[in-house]
Amino acid sequence: MHSSIQGHVRNRVLALLCACAFGFIAAGCHHENTVSGYGVAWITLTDEPGDFSSYLVAIDSVVLTGKTYGPITAIATPEEIDLTKLTNLSELWSSAPIPVDTYITATITLDYTAAQIFVQVNGAPVQATVVDSTGAAVTTVAIVVNLDQNNPLILQPTYASTNAVRLAFDFDLAASNTVDLSTSPPTVTVNPYMTASIAAPDTKLIRVRGPLVNSSINLQTYSTYVRPFFDEVNALGTLTIFNSASTVYTLDGITYVGNPGISALSQSSAGATMTAAFCTFQPTPTLGAGITAGKFYSQYVVAGSTLEDFYTDGMEGDVIARSGNTLTLRGGTLFANADQVVQYQSQDSLVLLGTGTLVTADGVATLGPLNYNSVSVGQHVTVRGLYSVTSTGVVTIDSTGTSDTNTGSVRLQSTELWGSLTSSASGSLLMNVQSIEDWPISNYNFSGNGAAAPAGSSFAVNTGALSLPIGTAAGDLLWVDGYTSPFGTAPPDFIAEAINAAPTVPATMVVTWTGAGTTTPFSTFTDAGMTIDLANTAFGSGVIRIGAESIDMATLAATPEIVPQVAPPPPAGLPPVFLPLFAIGSTLVSISSYNSFSEFVTNVNTTLAVPTPVLKLTARGYYNPATNLFTASAIDLVN
Repeated sequence: MHSSIQGHVRNRVLALLCACAFGFIAAGCHHENTVSGYGVAWITLTDEPGDFSSYLVAIDSVVLTGKTYGPITAIATPEEIDLTKLTNLSELWSSAPIPVDTYITATITLDYTAAQIFVQVNGAPVQATVVDSTGAAVTTVAIVVNLDQNNPLILQPTYASTNAVRLAFDFDLAASNTVDLSTSPPTVTVNPYMTASIAAPDTKLIRVRGPLVNSSINLQTYSTYVRPFFDEVNALGTLTIFNSASTVYTLDGITYVGNPGISALSQSSAGATMTAAFCTFQPTPTLGAGITAGKFYSQYVVAGSTLEDFYTDGMEGDVIARSGNTLTLRGGTLFANADQVVQYQSQDSLVLLGTGTLVTADGVATLGPLNYNSVSVGQHVTVRGLYSVTSTGVVTIDSTGTSDTNTGSVRLQSTELWGSLTSSASGSLLMNVQSIEDWPISNYNFSGNGAAAPAGSSFAVNTGALSLPIGTAAGDLLWVDGYTSPFGTAPPDFIAEAINAAPTVPATMVVTWTGAGTTTPFSTFTDAGMTIDLANTAFGSGVIRIGAESIDMATLAATPEIVPQVAPPPPAGLPPVFLPLFAIGSTLVSISSYNSFSEFVTNVNTTLAVPTPVLKLTARGYYNPATNLFTASAIDLVN
């Protein structure tokens, strides 16, 4: 028998929060009354990375507290969420109609009762024991988050609910958990830490998932019910997605670009066709003075049987070996539609391919034609087919597509290499790869990828027209996004879509203090920035993580300077798309967010003077080793 979280799924409260599709300015449902009394909160969720290969929990509800109406439930539908899937993107959680008010606080309730939390031990996923700070098992936890008092969530009286504002939640995995690998199994101590803001402290694409409602070729749009994460039942609002001439559509195994894509989607069955759009967000003006809404512009869309269907089950993971037409996947997450099971696999899983397997690539139109031999070792994939389980618990997905009900398919998805540059030439480079998709290179058996199995120390990358970052030299670390070459064709081993040097790769700083913490964590702390006091007697550890690289701050010649990232000014009259976010607090009391670094400094100094010691700091942004400067778009201080 599989341990699963199907109990939560089956007991979900079916909630249709809004049944109207948004038009050009998210006009929503039209009413005869002069003022609707409601606006729309586009609620998104992302997270910041931690030491986990899976962090699957249930989030039961979101309650917003307004100055006039007090608490109102914005989301009442429990959702199972693997937070490790949200480190590189945000998810549209709901487009919730809520009463016109000024909202200053959010309360998010998480349920860890059936959590599936896995950490890497020697390159393999191991399920951890999950406890709270007292050592007891964790059940439900409520997090109270205070929005910046100068930037609350404001919904104003308008005609026909045209006022719509984004509310961005960010779960900090590093700040929320302490991992102890000295125990067997590992122990994870949970103290959830989440922030919220009317603009995200990042520029990640937003995934909007759900069944098709309708489409308009003339307007270059389609509307969808919002059905986030692994949900196969509920609708948490509706949204209109805007197409562009460069939007890549992958529909029922066929790839289109621009207008042909929306035309093909318009021929699909409403209600039965699942879609997932990966979007940017742009606030827009409305006809009402001072009232804004926004548009979601798709960069790429996956839909129809390419995404999922009613007859097959899915699994997402990383190909660590291929023998003939059998793939071995590590870190697989199984989602079985009919059984309503979402389960992370501690054992490696198997995927069967065949000539009938439909193979596509998310977001690119230049890799085709693709077939079952396009899937090679190192590739991140989502597969669909019929699943079975052996007596030893190994899951096998039959993706051969050999029957009417087995529309077996494989989606090739952007894969990340991390390692140092060995050499480069026009259109190519060689890398000494340390990790692929955060798994150590030693996990991968490249036999069969080429005439001779490639070595991680001499990984050949086809860079095409891409250029190396200026100043890059042999030995410098690189983060390369792209796709592995078809099976049996290497070299090259990899086809690059983007090349980033370490200073332009998202970095995380994690600092911990021992015992009861400290009230003097900083050597300098001003409106211009701060430095950590590494000589503090309570200092426990400090690391900067970039890709697979972990830099011990104590080994650096000087303590890195942390400076706040400056937000670009928004267009006149429109809310910002990006705002840095700095927070202090704890789950036991509340977490207060500030978009202004100077206000953050003032409130931290007040907190430390109480005195209230701090236990952990995490910062996200970019680290430049040459200048020893960490530019932070977000800082979380845990006390």
